[in-house]
Amino acid sequence: MKHAHESKLGLTLVEVLLALVILSVGVSALMTAMSQCLSVVRTARNRDVARGLIQQIDMLYPIEEVDVAETIEEGDFEEMEGYTWFREIRFFDEEERPGLFLVTLRVTWSEKGRDAFEEITMFRYAPNAEVVTSQTN
Repeated sequence: MKHAHESKLGLTLVEVLLALVILSVGVSALMTAMSQCLSVVRTARNRDVARGLIQQIDMLYPIEEVDVAETIEEGDFEEMEGYTWFREIRFFDEEERPGLFLVTLRVTWSEKGRDAFEEITMFRYAPNAEVVTSQTN
């Protein structure tokens, strides 16, 4: 005699399809997360490169305390394509604090079709600068 409830081995078509749907949702979520991680890594690398280039500008084009004057300088980097730099030096408070300059240095690059930048702003005190001494005499 055969039993009415023979146990079936294997999976039904519905179970296989459900497993595939769950697996595909998990894989697509994983791919999205990996894509975002790679984007963050790329942005961090670009910012790190920009910080190094800012230091390079300070070394290649130092601000001499005697020659400090209001000016705007800009250029690009031969070895780093796509990166440009801009430096603005201006008086901070000419009447109250002669010799105090505000220096803004910015490195710009293109990221995801839009401009990105890393910028530092610092004060430079140069009381012996020719511009300052000629104004006080």
